[in-house]
Amino acid sequence: MTTSTTRLGLIALFLSAFSVATVTTTAGELRQVKNPVPASAFMLRNLDGKLVSLRDFEDKVVLLNFWATWCANCRKEMPAMERLYQSLRTDGFEIVAISVDQASTEKVKAFAEELKLTFPVLHDRDSIISNLYSNPGVPVSYLIDRQGRITHRVLGEYDWFSPEGRDTVKTLLQESRKNNEG
Repeated sequence: MTTSTTRLGLIALFLSAFSVATVTTTAGELRQVKNPVPASAFMLRNLDGKLVSLRDFEDKVVLLNFWATWCANCRKEMPAMERLYQSLRTDGFEIVAISVDQASTEKVKAFAEELKLTFPVLHDRDSIISNLYSNPGVPVSYLIDRQGRITHRVLGEYDWFSPEGRDTVKTLLQESRKNNEG
């Protein structure tokens, strides 16, 4: 009887852990943060082993995305992120994609190459930065303005090249420019 109870307990624990791993199976919603807060500073290695800091992207609007190679919703949203990056990067927009994979950096790099991602990809193998941001799972994304404040958040997959996504980033780019001029 205790073996059966233990087995059921382990199955329940496994299922609850798995349900936390992916934020949602439905599309996420872009939500504005009521009171923008400073984004937590961090340093991680990119896929070439170079240390990268969030401060390296000061004075840019940043889409900070937490993801994993095993996450189907993450894979689905990446092409739209790449299109958004290509269309706005010359205007002061940057994407920083943080993989929370426990797998090797080589596996993460192969995934990024397969999807032809050109924006910076960092590896948070121990989920230290993901935990710093209190992420409930993946994918999770934040928009950070040029002043370094989190202004928007998405839990789950989002079409970043949708009119809403593009317009939100363009508005942040314009607002940031006005704030820097004034």
